[in-house]
Amino acid sequence: VYGAGKPWIAYSWLYEILVYGLFRAFGLVGIVWFTAIMSLLIALTLHCLVRRTKLPFLIELILLALALSAMKPIYSPRSWLFSILFFAIVLNVAFRVRSGSRPVLLAVLPPIFVLWANLHIQFSYGLAVLGLFTVESLGVRIHPSDRVGANSDTIPLGPMIATMIFCLLATLLNPYHYRLMLVIAELAAQTGAFQNVQELQPLFFRSPADWFILALALGTAYSLGWQKSIRLLPLGMLLMAVLLSFRARRDSWVVVTVAAALIGDNGAWSALGESFRLTRARIFFVVAAVIVALGLMSRYREIDGPHLQHFVERRFPVNAVAFVKQNRFPGPLYNNFDWGGYLIWSLPELPVSMDGRGNVHGDLRIIRSIRTWAGYPGWDLDPELANARLVIAELGRPLTSHLRRDARFKLVYEDDTAAVFVSATGNPGNK
Repeated sequence: VYGAGKPWIAYSWLYEILVYGLFRAFGLVGIVWFTAIMSLLIALTLHCLVRRTKLPFLIELILLALALSAMKPIYSPRSWLFSILFFAIVLNVAFRVRSGSRPVLLAVLPPIFVLWANLHIQFSYGLAVLGLFTVESLGVRIHPSDRVGANSDTIPLGPMIATMIFCLLATLLNPYHYRLMLVIAELAAQTGAFQNVQELQPLFFRSPADWFILALALGTAYSLGWQKSIRLLPLGMLLMAVLLSFRARRDSWVVVTVAAALIGDNGAWSALGESFRLTRARIFFVVAAVIVALGLMSRYREIDGPHLQHFVERRFPVNAVAFVKQNRFPGPLYNNFDWGGYLIWSLPELPVSMDGRGNVHGDLRIIRSIRTWAGYPGWDLDPELANARLVIAELGRPLTSHLRRDARFKLVYEDDTAAVFVSATGNPGNK
């Protein structure tokens, strides 16, 4: 097995423990409610970013609706939910201090980065944004004449540098210390996965959400251009966000969050109306409406254990795994990229041939596996497939059709989701 004995860094270890605990305590329902609560917290932090600029109510409502709709495809139980939330919190804190709040507010950021570095690798995006705030503060110190315009407030250089240093040190408080930074460099250098893994591919503009993302990016560019002055911080943030979000659909949330922070920095919006004032009564009404909506959604979508289990069975090889366990088929196991994580969870006794740990498998192995499952010429020459004694195959994959006619394998199980093949030649495999 390729990955056996190879070191790898579980950079989302705390997230995995959290999700495991929720599953043990509440089952699949706990995972759904975790996703719902995280989505609500993200919506709240985005709303705080939008309200910071005191936009007219209608513009505020449209901007928030676009932002939440644009991120709808990535609201799933993945560790990046924490990156979205923490990134938005970092922007909220930094922009409020930049607009005149006391610099002591920056003290909340290092503890956030301690959590962030143990939950998801994209804490690097937060460090990049803090770096832009630091460069802006340094630039104003070097060239005080650049500090012009109503929106050109900056964070004092001393507190900003201290915050940057403490946040960077905070990311080292993890089981892997500085080696976590090496993973960032490894993942950044793996360009092959971006060409073949769907969530890492660019926006296809085949869904409304993709066009909402483009609209927010263009709206932010227009808002910055209206001010008729070049400001390093917002321009750098927009360029970073566009680069990340249009490179991989998984990171589309970056440009959405940045747009929520920047698009209102335009005095022209004030002519369209006054900002919506939040009173206690209005806050109570919103909270009550959200609770009622969640209850109705839970009832309408039938969010309970049996229905969720049925959904999992349609998406993952639940029954195929049960059949493999019952018959105690030996490995080596050959599987596709998408099911690697599930099979690690459900068949821990059989090491997978492929999963989402890109820094373990590398571009060449990932691409070869994807090409084999796509049935490209040379699929039958894949050495891992040739050595496999067990294949758990997803129906509809070209390789699954090929294996039905391959004399080296025998079909022993099939349902509406998966098929199980075993070696028909007595291949001993790689033990």
